[in-house]
Amino acid sequence: MSMLDIATKLSFWGPVTLFALGIPGALINGILFIGIKTFRQSPSSYYVVGQSLFDIAALLILFLPIFPSLPLMSSKISCRLMVFFSEVTVPCAMSFLCLAAFDRWACTSRSARIRQLSSKNIARCLFPMPFLFWSCVNAPYLIFVDYVPQLSSCWFTNDLFQQIATYFLTPFMVALLPLIILVIFGILTHRNIRLIKHMHIQQNQARNRLSQWEQQMTRMMIAQTCISIICILPQLIGLLYSVATLNTRAMRSYDQVVLEYLIGQITTFIIGINFASSFYIFFLSSPRFRKSIKTYLKQLIQVRDNRIGIMDASFTAQNAVTQHQDKHH
Repeated sequence: MSMLDIATKLSFWGPVTLFALGIPGALINGILFIGIKTFRQSPSSYYVVGQSLFDIAALLILFLPIFPSLPLMSSKISCRLMVFFSEVTVPCAMSFLCLAAFDRWACTSRSARIRQLSSKNIARCLFPMPFLFWSCVNAPYLIFVDYVPQLSSCWFTNDLFQQIATYFLTPFMVALLPLIILVIFGILTHRNIRLIKHMHIQQNQARNRLSQWEQQMTRMMIAQTCISIICILPQLIGLLYSVATLNTRAMRSYDQVVLEYLIGQITTFIIGINFASSFYIFFLSSPRFRKSIKTYLKQLIQVRDNRIGIMDASFTAQNAVTQHQDKHH
């Protein structure tokens, strides 16, 4: 099997696999962090829900292009909207992950003033900010991108914005900056946890229960941060390579083109893992998260059984009344 065949198969089965695994996981994440009271007590729940929403959007953007019959890039309006939402979705998902990493650092800090930054009120205020910020940053895509019939795809209509997007927005704002933020707050959070373990502070039972859940949230977020860093690195390297070799693309051989296409598909699949893996990372890294899921499912089943029992009792009572009336008639 040639490299081109491998890249072609990966371009189809990669998005299909990520979509099949990631969409259910992201939906379950959103339902759990909204539906379970213990989860809602943590400010990070807002960021997890926001990330889940944009993870779904990112997986859809990766999945839909495998259907050539869909007119995603065949007109000026659909072309601009598709490119705009593609450029907004991925940074938004990464922004919520960065906010969660910041929240874990603030939550584990020994400084009371810094711990105040980890609150549900602040999380509510910050919740719409990633979408608003990245919509403003990427608004020029709605103006300076258009459908080019000769290329059968979207391309820039403004040379200046093309250079800004190629050399600054995509490599720095989308890949390098989130990576730096995740690494910094991941290290700081790990340092805070090590300091906390050496502290012996008396706390009441309720505080201990909350602390245990916050510790589990911190553990989950650190695990997700590590996976995200691993997933972002290949994309960042690929983007830097593309920028460095931009002026020499016309001199590439066929084998180089195929190899770069294969590497591009691999890096796309790896970054897609970042959007599809949150629920599975939480499930594997936190025993309390697994226990909460089991308890939540039991409650749902019990409520359903109770409703069925009530309906059966009501139906039986109606039958009894009907039979009694028939006897009198």
